[in-house]
Amino acid sequence: LGANVIDIFILIKHNSQRVARKNFRRFGSEPLFKRTLLKFNKHQIFVDTDSQEIIDLITRDNRLTHVNVFPRAETLRGDQISVCDLIKDFIERNNFPKPLAQIHVTSPFLSQNTLNLASQQIGQYDSVVSCNAHNSRFWRKENYGYCPINHNPVKMEQTQDLPTIYEENSAFYIFKPEVILQYNSRIGQNPYFYPINSTESIDIDTENDWAFASVLKDVLK
Repeated sequence: LGANVIDIFILIKHNSQRVARKNFRRFGSEPLFKRTLLKFNKHQIFVDTDSQEIIDLITRDNRLTHVNVFPRAETLRGDQISVCDLIKDFIERNNFPKPLAQIHVTSPFLSQNTLNLASQQIGQYDSVVSCNAHNSRFWRKENYGYCPINHNPVKMEQTQDLPTIYEENSAFYIFKPEVILQYNSRIGQNPYFYPINSTESIDIDTENDWAFASVLKDVLK
């Protein structure tokens, strides 16, 4: 493993609330969760899971020697537990000293190159957040009606000249350990929002997402 390759932390649940057995479903030639673990094989990966099945499938696969899988503490199981609490538990129990990237197996199109480029920003910033960057006219609804966010309705500007709105998309969070320990957040006081393309930002959260991602996977072959 290269000295400058960032370590990865992944949470994998046994049960999925909206897409039954999502992490175990075949996505191409592999279960969805294995696709990500195999893709990032140049990184050291730490997997926190509440699933004995996941533990068994990882430890029995000799292609996954770069993956360290461990059972989630009983006190931190359940759908209402904060992601930040799980990450803090890992950092504190292991006295983890280095920046860490949290990614999701439900983002099957995130590339290794994108994560590597984004992680290079961690020297100048305390955290790096994947995002979708929008140059569009945005409004918000208030009690008195609709209010423009990033434009003046009576001044017609080209959309490329409007202030960019950054949408956190959760494909990855990269942070120094002290950030989450001090602020209970994966985003620190000096973050960098790293735009990624629409394909890499896809997250499988519903059956429609699964259907769309499955079609796209075949198109991108």
